[in-house]
Amino acid sequence: MPRPTILMIRLRRISTLLCPDALQQYPSPHDITVLLGDFNATVRDDMGVWRGTVGPVSPDPLNDNGPRLLELCRSHDRYIANAYFQRKIIHQYTWYSNDGRTKKMIDYVIIAKRWRSLVKNCRTYRSAELGNADHRLACADLRLRLHAQRSERKPVAADIGKLKEPDTRQKYSIEISNRFETFGSLNSSEDLWKHFKLQTSESARLVLGKRSYPKKSWLTNETLQVIEQRRKERLLGDMTTYRRLNGVRNRLIHWDRTQFVARKADEIELAAKKKDMGSLFKHLRDLTENKTPTLGPVLSRDGALLSDEGSCLERWKDHFGSLLNNTGPFAPPNDNPSQPCSQRPGTDVPFSPSEIGYAVKRLKNNKAAGICGLNSELLKYGGPAMQR
Repeated sequence: MPRPTILMIRLRRISTLLCPDALQQYPSPHDITVLLGDFNATVRDDMGVWRGTVGPVSPDPLNDNGPRLLELCRSHDRYIANAYFQRKIIHQYTWYSNDGRTKKMIDYVIIAKRWRSLVKNCRTYRSAELGNADHRLACADLRLRLHAQRSERKPVAADIGKLKEPDTRQKYSIEISNRFETFGSLNSSEDLWKHFKLQTSESARLVLGKRSYPKKSWLTNETLQVIEQRRKERLLGDMTTYRRLNGVRNRLIHWDRTQFVARKADEIELAAKKKDMGSLFKHLRDLTENKTPTLGPVLSRDGALLSDEGSCLERWKDHFGSLLNNTGPFAPPNDNPSQPCSQRPGTDVPFSPSEIGYAVKRLKNNKAAGICGLNSELLKYGGPAMQR
């Protein structure tokens, strides 16, 4: 039997990229191995003995090499893809004899059963020119689908805007005070932080609720009703009413969008007059529909203007590298990691509640939450219990 061609598609993981020696390991459970070539064997499963290894599409009876090839595939848990796709007879033969009459299917695409769904099509193309060869071109369509890597669930953001209402702010402060009564039973700083984070998040979600992000908040109820009615007519098959409602829907959406832009323009003008930069940029973001900003030009060390993306990224990398990796004479005032965070650096005097409250009140509003998911508003409006 001639030696077939082996095509190997390697699925590289991060560990493989970090360790080049892993590329020499063969075979690997993460590899897709496809056998392609002239096996000089005709296969068929007339009695159902080779089920799962060869399919029902086979134009030729078994020859002497057929059982050997089938046994090889079954022992290595592989299957012959050519015999699983129903095609015309002329699109199944891969070899034509010089006598002009004899033709057989002896060139195969063999793949592991684990990757059976990878093969979407398999057939022979007779019109492809391969020189003076007596074989025809056998092709297979492979489609690999990779699962997306799921990241950790982000904390649910609370509706911070409700804290502007005095009643809601008071309810939140009372809820925080009731939940923080169990702090005295905790000793370690790690347990205290976990309890603080959990209770603050739960209080915010209970009192303030979840923040909603509507995709089209400017659509009116009338427009939404027409959209829903249009969808129902399409499902019922009434295309005449569906087309009529389609025109009504487009007109209402255009009118709602126009009114939304006019309202936002008034709000932007009012925010600019009040010099409320937070509200101004918020309304501008609503109009731009969260478009990805482009990377602006920066200056190099010698003052030259850099405009291409690669040079700008390198300049930012150099800037933050010199800013954060400072090797000067600066030293932290206290190198003792066991010192509690509630004490002044370098001393044994703890912070007083008034100092903690003053620092919390100075926090700025409308800032993004950190990795903990707690906004500055949740700390400022938590009441006296937050300052203990």
